[in-house]
Amino acid sequence: MKTLYGTLLKPSSPTTCEIVPQSVVRIDNDGKIKEVGADKKPTGDITGGEGYWLLPGFIDAHLHLPQWDRRGIDGLSLHEWREKVIYPAEARFRDPAVAERLAEDFVTGAVTNGTTTVAAFGSPFADAVDRAFAVLDRRGMRAIYGMMLNDVNCPKELSTPADKGLDEARELAAKWHNQHDGLLQYSFNPRMATCCSETLMRGAAALADMMKCPIQTHVAESGEEEAAVREAFPENWDDVEVFAEMGLLTSRTLLGHGVCLSESSRRQVAETRTAVVHCPTANLFLESGLMDYVAHRRAGIPIALGSSIAGGHEPFMPQVAAACLQTAKALKVHAVPRGSYAVPAPAEAWWLLTLGAAQALNMSDRVGSIEAGKDADCLIVRPEPWIASLPEDQQVSALLYTMRPDQIEHVFIAGQRVGPERP
Repeated sequence: MKTLYGTLLKPSSPTTCEIVPQSVVRIDNDGKIKEVGADKKPTGDITGGEGYWLLPGFIDAHLHLPQWDRRGIDGLSLHEWREKVIYPAEARFRDPAVAERLAEDFVTGAVTNGTTTVAAFGSPFADAVDRAFAVLDRRGMRAIYGMMLNDVNCPKELSTPADKGLDEARELAAKWHNQHDGLLQYSFNPRMATCCSETLMRGAAALADMMKCPIQTHVAESGEEEAAVREAFPENWDDVEVFAEMGLLTSRTLLGHGVCLSESSRRQVAETRTAVVHCPTANLFLESGLMDYVAHRRAGIPIALGSSIAGGHEPFMPQVAAACLQTAKALKVHAVPRGSYAVPAPAEAWWLLTLGAAQALNMSDRVGSIEAGKDADCLIVRPEPWIASLPEDQQVSALLYTMRPDQIEHVFIAGQRVGPERP
């Protein structure tokens, strides 16, 4: 049994984030949290101590593994960036050895930044996806992952005929879905509406339903993308309508970005309990637009946060959460007339990083909070000591805005320490 000790951060709802000093978390040998309590002077072999904080592990719900080493390439539109940066990055994965090496770097980087769960896209190459899964498995990463599916409007070397792609994806799902005691889930990933035939989209939806797998795709990422959707599907208003017709709007679906969703599209997404992954750093980096988080939440859409690596440059999820707050403020102050509604507070940002994201990903029975019976996905952090002297609501805010990756000393996934390893 492991015993952790420190100040416990408990984001339990969009409006509630408690701070509980002198907390003890005991982790059983099966990787589950046995108990959470208070003890001023715990005895035995303790990890943590005075000045340390215990946080739920962060969830990054939208990023691309093949793009891990292409972060921070600025100055391009979404279309240019995809053509000049992303497609060549994915094409490297024709060599499975490249995929394996980058998967190692990907896991190391995620853990160093306190991310314990990822929902990530792979490449269109089945062997490369298989190699990456093997790394995720061996390293003990919690991951939703799968092959990128596209068969039209993409470079020839990345295009796979629908039948072949679906067969390969089905075989990968049969091998990897729910492996490693459920740490690994296979996802069916049609890249976006304009890159997929009707056969591919309908097939992905059917297989995901049959095998009870998640679905990942992109939606309403920019005005330019929405115009392309209307040209490709003239009988549909937008990609939400397309996905609804293809059977891709489900409670297991993660829609990346959602910048340009209309009010009617928000209702449609909410009614199907489909989740939207807000990627504020990527949306701004690529000048795609500012997603209206408040409007999405008001519509009842489940929401998680994503770094959208490499569309986003920032892998540290508290900074992505801070960008969510700042984006909401920008939309409010620049509205005409200026908005009078409340923007999300730091407590909500912590919830989006942890329990809220777990709910959106249908994982909240296992992760997202530090409580008895759940898997022990948690961090031991040593932030700046002055934070503890503030009133509780100010501690919640200061920790969000000032925490750094180098303050993370231990990362646990399902009770196993997975890093970080520092020089």
